[in-house]
Amino acid sequence: MHDRIEILVDGSGDGHSVALFPGEEVFFSYERGASNNEAEFNAVILALENLPGDSHARIRTDSQVVVWHLSREERARHPSFTRKRLVVQDLILQKNLKIDIQWIPRKQNHADRFLKHYINSLCGAAGTEPLYRRVRRLEHENLRLKAKLKRAMKMLERRNAFSADSAGPLEMFQ
Repeated sequence: MHDRIEILVDGSGDGHSVALFPGEEVFFSYERGASNNEAEFNAVILALENLPGDSHARIRTDSQVVVWHLSREERARHPSFTRKRLVVQDLILQKNLKIDIQWIPRKQNHADRFLKHYINSLCGAAGTEPLYRRVRRLEHENLRLKAKLKRAMKMLERRNAFSADSAGPLEMFQ
């Protein structure tokens, strides 16, 4: 095993997670609809996914819920926590990891700063648009563009637009 790697993790109430490795190597993930505690579990999973095999790491989190669920043999009370705990255990076994999990006070969790900065960068306009609203707006825009592309493809197929002498409905995309 290598030297122990110190990792800070954090999760937000809007489903975002961060794992902060030494040298400010940062990994982010997002699970739509995840609670704060689920995002905290996801941050641990994110850290484990990005650890090399046969590593020894100490994962530090400000989530007492996560520490309690991962450090006790008792059964998790919440079904989602049970599933996430199993993912954590599987990753540890698959990658032959030695993991210590430690609770730290929120003030000592510097991963929080990276997560807040990341979320603000997603929000645009210096973070003035709430993230949930931006995600909803972008999802709606994505669905609208997919529908527009589908209509254009059907029109092209009807007109046999793939031949050199026919014109395609490019005005739909302008």
